[in-house]
Amino acid sequence: MRSRGSVAFVLVAVSGAAAWGCNPILGPSERDRNWHVVDSAHFALYVRPGSFAEQNAPALGMVLDDQYEVTLRLLQGQFDGRISGFLYNSAADAHLQSDHSGTAFPDTAAFEATATPPLDGNLMALVSHEANHVLIRNALGQPGTYCLSEGLASAVLSERYHGLGPHYYYAWTRAHRAQVPAISRLVDDEAWTQIDENVAYSTGASFLAYLLESAGPAKLRQLYYAPSKGFAERFAQIYGRPLESVEQEWLLFCDRAGG
Repeated sequence: MRSRGSVAFVLVAVSGAAAWGCNPILGPSERDRNWHVVDSAHFALYVRPGSFAEQNAPALGMVLDDQYEVTLRLLQGQFDGRISGFLYNSAADAHLQSDHSGTAFPDTAAFEATATPPLDGNLMALVSHEANHVLIRNALGQPGTYCLSEGLASAVLSERYHGLGPHYYYAWTRAHRAQVPAISRLVDDEAWTQIDENVAYSTGASFLAYLLESAGPAKLRQLYYAPSKGFAERFAQIYGRPLESVEQEWLLFCDRAGG
């Protein structure tokens, strides 16, 4: 999938692109052997010996274990597999786009990401987002649109250890109202590729977090499979109201939540 800019908690996109996407078909490329493995309850974290990632692997494992439980609980999904996370020292080491980058491989229950200092919300959100791709794809299957794929991976970010979860995205929506595209455009896969990356991901995460919070997981799970063509009609069937009507309620909600 496409790349995105990493986000900062101050509601500003960090310059530079970061690949917060997933590759559902291809697995990770062949790995070298220069790894130590740090296990947590649900993850095997592969880290370079003596690296920042190795020093902070227990903390990242704790964050990821929490995310694992939160994602499956919020979406009422089932997945009991372990996930392998390869944490690289830099973009050059990982052959990724930037030092705040990651890629998920749901079919092989793995993800890779750069793990550079500091240990903050940006890094925690990055690895959690990539782990969410693995969890959601294995629990729910193939999504119908890019928006559901990328937006949902951020919409369910746990806020236990960092602030880059739903409340961040609600506040982002309020602060960037002039940039927020219509949801009908966001769920059009052809239009999605033309929207600024940070705007597309943040808007999708905000709207889907609102749907989950206001109407629960059962309806969102049905919407998850809706393709771009006929999305609005399918939305109205599931939620009993037009997409545009719920969109306006979401914007009003964000105005209050972001204040």
